[in-house]
Amino acid sequence: MSPIPREGEEAVEGPRVPREEPAAPLDRATEREMLGSLRAGTVRWEPTEELWRLSVEPAQWVWSSRTATEGLGHRLSTLFADRTGDGPGGLRVHALFLGQGSSAGVHLSVGLDPLRPRLASLVDPIPYVAPFEREAAESFGVEFEGARDRRPLRRHGARDPEPRPAAGDPPAGSPAVPADRFAAVEGEGVHEIAVGPVHAGVIEPGHFRFQVVGERILRLEIRLGYTHKGTERLLSGRPADLGTIWAESISGDMSLAGAMAYAQAVERARGSVVAPADDRARGLLLELERTAFLLGDLAGIALDIGYAVGAARANGLREEAYRTLARLTGSRLGRSILAVGGLRRPLLPVPSDRVAATLVGLGQRTRSWSEELLDKSSVLDRLEGTGTLPRWVAELVPCVGPVARASGLRRDLRADRPYGPYRGIEVRVPRAREGDVKARFQVKVAEIEEACRLAGQFLEARDRAGTGGNPSAGPSVAVAAPSPTDGLGWVESPRGEFLVHVRLDPAGTVGRVHVRDPSFLNWPALEWAVRGNIVPDFPLINKSFNLSYSGYDR
Repeated sequence: MSPIPREGEEAVEGPRVPREEPAAPLDRATEREMLGSLRAGTVRWEPTEELWRLSVEPAQWVWSSRTATEGLGHRLSTLFADRTGDGPGGLRVHALFLGQGSSAGVHLSVGLDPLRPRLASLVDPIPYVAPFEREAAESFGVEFEGARDRRPLRRHGARDPEPRPAAGDPPAGSPAVPADRFAAVEGEGVHEIAVGPVHAGVIEPGHFRFQVVGERILRLEIRLGYTHKGTERLLSGRPADLGTIWAESISGDMSLAGAMAYAQAVERARGSVVAPADDRARGLLLELERTAFLLGDLAGIALDIGYAVGAARANGLREEAYRTLARLTGSRLGRSILAVGGLRRPLLPVPSDRVAATLVGLGQRTRSWSEELLDKSSVLDRLEGTGTLPRWVAELVPCVGPVARASGLRRDLRADRPYGPYRGIEVRVPRAREGDVKARFQVKVAEIEEACRLAGQFLEARDRAGTGGNPSAGPSVAVAAPSPTDGLGWVESPRGEFLVHVRLDPAGTVGRVHVRDPSFLNWPALEWAVRGNIVPDFPLINKSFNLSYSGYDR
């Protein structure tokens, strides 16, 4: 899985640590000028994605991508393939490089011959591109020349001999997939520990292969793909308004974030306008989901170090957050409340002062609980220096969400690329430098406090607008775009950057949807973070990341 080189990683140190702060983003005019100087195709502004769009020829693919990353300073956020029609150009590969602040970002696309879809790999300028290219090759038959990892992403040989693509039809004449082997570490005293894919607990399946000496972990290789639901394929051909139901199940513990990302993608494709009251309600619900989710992370960390009383207290706080969501929406996970264009139904009439008091109490008690926890030397002994993820690795992978911020990176879409309810408000982005379990714990505590503050701000704004307990009477009316088009939705979910890209057909149905869950980027970082730690600390490190199997597999 890992895009990090497999040999000599332990010897790489300081010179690869990036600057403390990134360079100031380019303004859009400069960005447009630099893209135009490529002479690779027509550059146009795409308002439904808030990106510069550039269609290039296959020979210009690597060069243009290198310009986006090295010249403009963007990082590749996602790459996917789309079959848009018959004949040459009917198969396209898309790469989205998101900017931040005054910088917009770039959407590169390239047309391929569907009978012979070949394209140069981006692995040299973008080492972490491998999982994206493996997925496009597996689902659409794209051959990436120069790729260093050609294994299928989800078909693990003998386990699944028939292709089951995420979208589109299986490539014609698809060859049999040999059973791929795990990497081996040799030497005196080295042995392997295989865990999963079926686990003892009630968790999703994933295979973890450890190479160890004694209890010390030399290497971990993670194999996923066992929970592939074919979500992208299930959405294709369906009415766009129904998609939020499927989007809620991309990763069920982030139902609201998934539905919000999908809804925004369709809204932008259609040119919909969401009522301000609905936007505020969405913000309130998203921050409540973040609070409940992160409290579950903290409870899990406390439980994995054997502090059962602390875990029980954190779970009690989490229960309060979920009960508040249930009082407002009728569902503990906020299911079936968000809709394309706004809300599917009004929020339930809960007194605002009761919700506000709950939010204040959750933030204050989480801080008090965490300080009490970190005051114990036995707790610090387990958290400090455990599962350290250096900043340069977090940037190379590249990580998103609390995992990235705990290693010193400032990445938060609410602040970097404001959307919906976050436009025009201040979002404080907590960070740490150490990158260990303690840093991830502290960042999540600070994010819960910030989430409660923001939720309270959305609640207060709703009351000032005089909407009482019901932000709206239902979904807002969509204003049709001039023609069916693409749309990009982005949300800072509890795990980080969550993207959904939608292409609508002329009939208004979904032609293609692409999902990039934050765990798709963060799983490889876990392989690095466990190295040099002991096997009994793996559950603790894993919980501090708390990544989604289902979100990765989709």
